[in-house]
Amino acid sequence: MSTLLLVRHAQASFLEDDYDKLSAHGEHQARCLGEHLAAYGITFEEVVTGPRQRHRRTAELVGQSMQKAGLVWPEPVAVSDWDEHQVDRLMLGYDSALAEQDLSLKPLIDAAQSPGTLQQRARRFQRLFEATARLWLTNATVVPGIETWGEFRDRVHRGLHAIVSRSGNGRRVAVFTSVGAVTVALQHAMGCDDQTALATGWRVWNCSVTEFAFSGDRFTLDRFNTLPHLPNPDDWTYR
Repeated sequence: MSTLLLVRHAQASFLEDDYDKLSAHGEHQARCLGEHLAAYGITFEEVVTGPRQRHRRTAELVGQSMQKAGLVWPEPVAVSDWDEHQVDRLMLGYDSALAEQDLSLKPLIDAAQSPGTLQQRARRFQRLFEATARLWLTNATVVPGIETWGEFRDRVHRGLHAIVSRSGNGRRVAVFTSVGAVTVALQHAMGCDDQTALATGWRVWNCSVTEFAFSGDRFTLDRFNTLPHLPNPDDWTYR
């Protein structure tokens, strides 16, 4: 059997002008993951990232910790199939149209645009994000230029297939990506419905590890959303 580690990117710069940049805390999370892997001598034959800065920087910091310990770290390859979905674009760019389409979104949009502490704004953002994603999942918010749920799921499946179809047993592959791709891989392994997959995906921590075993047609979940490298709960973040 071969092993696929899906790593959600470390904490990005939520509610800042450049969200895609890792926060200082996110950089700490990524280094801790690299140190943990190095401590157990876990190495990889292949490292893949999504195209975003937060994906590539998380992999870079993990790799630095691994190399510091004298372990081999393959050159990461950025693959667009592992990019995140575009629900944020849908939510931020088409909020007026969404509110007209579904009246229940109007108070969530107003709340998300209201001032408050970072924690309050994060909670309001998440409520609106989840509500928008549920509409997106059912194709109730089809917008030209923005992937549907089905198109996104097919794209991630392409990325998965490219990895699991390559020859060789006993391989270990690491992929640094976002919540949406982890959700699709989880659904692929578990065979659950779209809504269940999406709801479970909201629980994925920053810089968490989800592990799958694969061989031939077998693709099995071994571990989900684990943080052995971050034993202090104060280091756990969703955004």
